[in-house]
Amino acid sequence: MTAPPVGSLAGGDGAGGVAGVDRRDSAWACEGDDADRAIDAGAGFRAGQSGDELDARGVGYPHDTHDTHGGRVRVVVRDPSSNRLPMRRSLALAALCASLGLHAQFAEAAPAAGTLPLPLTGAAYRVAQQGYDAYARHDYAAAERYAREAIRQRPDLASLRLLLANAQAAQRRWGDASRTLADAQRDVGPDASLVARRRQIDAQIAAATAAPRASPSRGGATPSTKPGAGSPDNLTGEAYVLAQRAYAAYASRDYAGAERDANAAIALRPDVLRLQLLAIDAASAAGRPDDAWQAALDATKRFGDHDELRRRRAFVGEELAPKSAAAAQKARDAGDFAQAAAHARDAIAYAPDRLGYRLQLFDALAASRDMRALEQAATDVIGAGVQPVLMPYVVRGYARAAQGRFDDAEADFSRALQAADASQRDQRVARAIVADVWTAAGEPQRALDALAPLKPAGDDTDALIASRRFDARERLAVAGQRENAPQPVDIAIAARPVFDCIVDAYGAACDVYAADPGFAARRKSILAAQRGDHAAAVAYAREAVAASPRSPERRIELVDALVAAGDMAGAKAQARAALDAGLLDGAPPLQAAYVAQRAGDDRRSLAYFAQADAAGELPPAATADAGYAAFHAHADAPAAGYFARAIDHGASPPDGVAPATLLQLEDLRNAHADVTRSWGFIASLNYRGAGLQPGVATGTAPGTYNSWQTGLEAYWRPFGSLGERMFEVYARAYQDFGAGGTAPSGISTALGAIGARAKPFETVNAIVAFERLIPIGSHAPSDWLARLAYSGGFGTERRLDVPSWWTVQDYAEVGHYVSNGWNYGTAYFEAGRTYRLDRISPKLTVFPYGVIGADYDSSIDHSIPVGIGIGVSSRYWFRDSFYDSPRSYIDVSVQYRWRITGDGRGGGVFFGTVLSY
Repeated sequence: MTAPPVGSLAGGDGAGGVAGVDRRDSAWACEGDDADRAIDAGAGFRAGQSGDELDARGVGYPHDTHDTHGGRVRVVVRDPSSNRLPMRRSLALAALCASLGLHAQFAEAAPAAGTLPLPLTGAAYRVAQQGYDAYARHDYAAAERYAREAIRQRPDLASLRLLLANAQAAQRRWGDASRTLADAQRDVGPDASLVARRRQIDAQIAAATAAPRASPSRGGATPSTKPGAGSPDNLTGEAYVLAQRAYAAYASRDYAGAERDANAAIALRPDVLRLQLLAIDAASAAGRPDDAWQAALDATKRFGDHDELRRRRAFVGEELAPKSAAAAQKARDAGDFAQAAAHARDAIAYAPDRLGYRLQLFDALAASRDMRALEQAATDVIGAGVQPVLMPYVVRGYARAAQGRFDDAEADFSRALQAADASQRDQRVARAIVADVWTAAGEPQRALDALAPLKPAGDDTDALIASRRFDARERLAVAGQRENAPQPVDIAIAARPVFDCIVDAYGAACDVYAADPGFAARRKSILAAQRGDHAAAVAYAREAVAASPRSPERRIELVDALVAAGDMAGAKAQARAALDAGLLDGAPPLQAAYVAQRAGDDRRSLAYFAQADAAGELPPAATADAGYAAFHAHADAPAAGYFARAIDHGASPPDGVAPATLLQLEDLRNAHADVTRSWGFIASLNYRGAGLQPGVATGTAPGTYNSWQTGLEAYWRPFGSLGERMFEVYARAYQDFGAGGTAPSGISTALGAIGARAKPFETVNAIVAFERLIPIGSHAPSDWLARLAYSGGFGTERRLDVPSWWTVQDYAEVGHYVSNGWNYGTAYFEAGRTYRLDRISPKLTVFPYGVIGADYDSSIDHSIPVGIGIGVSSRYWFRDSFYDSPRSYIDVSVQYRWRITGDGRGGGVFFGTVLSY
């Protein structure tokens, strides 16, 4: 599931993503001689019906808006693949139409062209988009072809399997569609959308098979039996006339008249089932579902649970149930749990096969802590055979445990955890609920046992599983001090699942979550963030933390909300607080790594990255972050390994993933080169070049300036790279030559030094050094030298993404000879543009620039010579590799300055060359 800010809303109970039925130009009305056939067939249930509204890409629901122009479908499409508040719906009994033997045309609806609410990228996205566009223009063969190709690329998505099945069903290849869905259930799992769609298509197949037996064909002979003769079901006299008139009214869409005459006929012949069916259908078609429902109940009392009555009750109940569900939700929101339970029971009576309404009842009963009633409600679901059975068993186990019946609870949990008819997510949530029960009951080891089979899934359940393991382990660690097992009421509160129900015109869709006191505030925070109100998102996230102070998930979500709101200081403080409280140990390692990184604790961040890596949970895209955590934690070997993996991934990503840019790869190679460097040496040759190159110190004897100097230095990093800091020990030797006049020159100026230097600050590029000067020649001083240098600028590294770039560099150095009391200083500022000379070599650059510089040497005088001029430097980089940027370079620089003030040191020619290896 990535990684997004932390904590998404997903799941549900219904059949999301199922396409419904479009009755196009169906001949529902019967007239003339066909009325007799309609009487014998039991009558249709809606003449002239316009079709189904499609929900959740598209579960079909017959609606009560009648199209008088031949029955075109109106389509409402929602996105089942979205993880935000899914509207998953059960199936209306579309096969009723076939009971008349009337030949309706069926075609599946699809989203409008140009929309593709699928979590797809790359080629799979484009192919799937073409499939949906083909479906929208009714080119079902093309839609099937594109769907197969998209499935080949992304076989894990139920949405693509549904597209294929719907395209086959739209071509009336019902058997192929059913087989496609069966294969999808086998490959993808028992996704609710696949199960519901297959059930719908199988119902169509069964109804179509039974239709010829249910009604004579339209071209068949007229029955020869006279009215009133033969079977007692045959009508005579006034009852026959009223029935004929009722069917004629139904055929002409006079549903009120049809209902009136049908009821009149029933008053004369209450023993005739087909008249009861006609009255039910007419009331339903007239937009009076309550009357239709009552008529169906009355007929059921007289004729028993007949198939035709059962179908009509299901059809009418689907229309009535959402009203009761809405009333239940309104009462629940108002805190009237008893009234909410009553309305939920009404909805269940209307649509007993819809799990969403059952979960609404669970929610009301759990909120009122009526565990006995909750147990009975769950038992009713199990007895009714409503699928899937996972959550009903889990909820019943929770209710029984809350009453202290732990053996019964264990039996229910065992049945639930063996169920294979639910999605992977629901199975993981179910185990979390079981773990909550055992933890609240003082049995943390049983909680860990329930969670033991679960591996990371990459979705929002990873965090809740990790937090429950952490909680159980904490309790297990203090088992010797464990208090008595809590009372059942404690379990009822502490382990109460969250039933997040959304009700609309199509019914209730409920997602089930493990216990979470901060759930309501968390949901408000997410919604506020979605509408861009970051201040409200932060406020609600704080409420969620207050409600669940020991929840790692809620604390991490607060950090994410603060980051989104731009409050980096607040985010760092909250991350630090979570880290100090030990909460990150209860989060998935990858999430914990990023929060620890946000808190500024790179060592802990690296430890969490290493945990994620060891568990196989570190995605290739996160290896660079792990490398920088190791880099800042001064762990060079792990850093080098992570950087190498990041370079491999960036240079050769898997299909569908964009490769890293040249600049990103260069940054990674620079970092890899840095963490693998432990020693080096520098050779230099300068003419009047004091401080000409940053970091290259000279050994000119105090009092001299107009001379050449050569030097050699070797250094070693005993503690490695130290991230953005640095510590080196070094030894060097240098001498002056070519000095004019009577100034000392040659071997007599040879000077050695050993010392140490450090960069103590991460964000300030300042270096301090202290060294012992060891005279080799007779004119070399013996002293201690303390130095401080600072360098800055931008564009000083070689770039590969552009052929030229602006470069600015500044450098300043001051030093103090301890024994002799001399002081010196040098500084310059250079600005120009660097060019990469690709025609010669991409490793060769040239940098023309303008410069201003100044020097100070107290052994000469106390003036500060300043000069301004122009210069050019050229640098050749080498010793690079696939994993390393160039580790060495040769730099040659020459400049001319015009003196502005001071003595002759401020002007003239300056030259320097450096080999850095």
